[in-house]
Amino acid sequence: MKLNYVSGVAVAVLLACVLVEGAPFPAPLIKLCKSTQGCCPLPDSRTPVDFTFRPNLPIRIRRAAHLADDAYIAKYRLAYKRMAALPNTDPRSLYAQANLHCAYCGGAFKFNGSSWPLEIHGGWFFFAWHRAFLYFHERILASLIGDDSFSLLFWNWDNQSPGAVQGNVMPSFFDDPIDNPLYNANRDQCARPPNVVDLGYISQTPGGPCPDSLGLDTYNNDIMRLQMAAETARLFHGAPVRYNTRGGRSPGNVERTPHGNVHIFTGDPSANTRVNPLTLKPYAVRDDMGNLNRAAVDPLFYSHHANLDRLWAFWIAQGGMHSDYNDPDYLNSKFIFYDENKTLISISVSQVLNLANLRYDYDQGDNLWTIEPPLDPPLAPAAAPVTIASIMSFESRDESPPPPPSGPRICSPPNSPRLGRMIKNAKLLKKGWTVFSGEPLTFRARRIDPSGNSFEYLTINDLVLDWTKPAQIHAFLFLPSATEYSTGCHEFFGTFSHIPQADHHRPSDFSMQWTLGLTSKLQDIRKPYVSHVVVTLVQVESNQQIKFKGITMEIDRKW
Repeated sequence: MKLNYVSGVAVAVLLACVLVEGAPFPAPLIKLCKSTQGCCPLPDSRTPVDFTFRPNLPIRIRRAAHLADDAYIAKYRLAYKRMAALPNTDPRSLYAQANLHCAYCGGAFKFNGSSWPLEIHGGWFFFAWHRAFLYFHERILASLIGDDSFSLLFWNWDNQSPGAVQGNVMPSFFDDPIDNPLYNANRDQCARPPNVVDLGYISQTPGGPCPDSLGLDTYNNDIMRLQMAAETARLFHGAPVRYNTRGGRSPGNVERTPHGNVHIFTGDPSANTRVNPLTLKPYAVRDDMGNLNRAAVDPLFYSHHANLDRLWAFWIAQGGMHSDYNDPDYLNSKFIFYDENKTLISISVSQVLNLANLRYDYDQGDNLWTIEPPLDPPLAPAAAPVTIASIMSFESRDESPPPPPSGPRICSPPNSPRLGRMIKNAKLLKKGWTVFSGEPLTFRARRIDPSGNSFEYLTINDLVLDWTKPAQIHAFLFLPSATEYSTGCHEFFGTFSHIPQADHHRPSDFSMQWTLGLTSKLQDIRKPYVSHVVVTLVQVESNQQIKFKGITMEIDRKW
C-alpha cells in the first residue's frame, strides 16, 4: 500500500494492484559505450563469455588489513607492483580497471532501445556490481603472482576497538611513499595514520586542522549501527533500477553513509593544485578516492570496497528480513568484466550472491557496533493505534514505557500529554515544494499501519540541492530540538550524504529519493502504535538551500 501526502490529505493506493513494467539489463556492449571523461574500454568486438563457477579454486579468506603480517604485506605489494607495471592498454592494468569503474559509475554504457544508461550507484546494483568487480580484480592479482590463494585485505574502518594497531585508521603499509605501489599521493593528509576515519565526514577546509578524534569512536558506532540496521533489501541495497528506467536516484543506507563519506575523507582536497601527468591537466578536487571517476586508481579503493562487501555478507548472515532482492530484473541483469586471461566475461547478479560459489569468505573480526542493543529488536505484539487524543489523555504513572536498555538513550518524551502536544504542534507539509536551509525542519506525517503488522517506509521525494557541493542531513523522530550532535539518541533514524563528483554534472531535472525505515525505530523508542510521526531534518556542517516535493508513506506486508 502507498500513501501520498498532498496538502495534508492522505490518499492510499494498493501497490499490489499496480503492474510494474521492467526488464533486466543485458550485458553492456563496449561499442555502445560513450564517456565524456574518456573512461570507455578499448574497442573489443568479441562476444562476452558467460561466467562459470570454478569449484576447484581454494577458498580464500579475506582478512583485516591492519592485522596482516609482514610476509603477506610483501606479497600484496608484489601483486600490485606487477599490476601497475602492465601497460594501460592491457585490460588487467590498474589504469584500465579504474576506467571501467568510471564508465559504469558515469552512465557511459548505453543500450539500443533504452533512454537511460546503466548506473551502478544509487540503486540496487551497488553491492552486486562491486562484488563482481572485486572478484575479477582479485583473480588478476592472484594470477600476476601465480598464487591462487591470494585474497584482498579489507580496510576495517568500522572497527572502533582500541589497540596498538587500529582498524579505523588507514593501514600503515598503504601510507609508505618509498617504492610502494600501494601508496597514492592524492590522499588527504587528515586521512593518514594515526588519524581515525570519520564515517560521517563531509568536508574540511584544505590545509586546515584535521577533525578532532575525541568521541569519534562513539559517533562512528552510532553511524554503523543505524545504517546496518536496515531491515529490508530496499533499505540496504537501494531502490530497484530496471532496464530503460532512470537510475542513480535512491541508494541504500550504507552506500550513502559511510561508503561515500570514506571516499571523500580519503581524497585530497588540494589535488587540483597538481597536474595529472597523463592528461597534463590539473587533478580534480578530492582526487583520487573522493572522485568516483578516478577512485579505483588508488589501491586503497579495493580494500575500502572489500570492507563494504564484508558488511553485506554480515548483513545477510543476520537472517530474518535481511535477504537480497528476489526480483528477476535484479537477478538476471548482467555486467561485463575482463578476467585474468584478458577474456571478456559476462556475469549476472544471481551469480555473485553466494560467496561459497565465488570461493572466498571473510574473517569477520570485531563488530562492536552490533553488541547492544540487538540489530533487530523483536516485534511488539499488535495493538490498537495510539491517536493524538489518546496520548493527550495518558497519565504518565500508568502509560510511561519501561526503562530503555543500555546503549543509545531515548531522548523523546514518553506517551504523555507532552508527546501529544508535540504531535499536534508539528505542521503537515503543504502541497508542492518544501524548502529548508540552516534551521532544522520539523513536520508531522500520518502513518498507514500503526498496528505494527507490516513494515513502514517514509520516503522524501524529489530531493534537490546544489549537487556541486557536499551535503549531509540527519533525520530524527519525535525530537524537534535535535541538532547535528544528537546522534547518540535512539530517535536518530537516518542520514543522507551527498558527495559531489568531479566532472559529473547532474541534469537540471535531477533529484533524489531518500527512503527511511519507521517500524523498528518506532519500537526502539517505545512508540510503535502512534498514529502520526514527527520528523525533524537537520543539516550537518552546511546551510545550503535544500528542497523536496512531499513525502510518501509505504508498507511492506511481507515483513
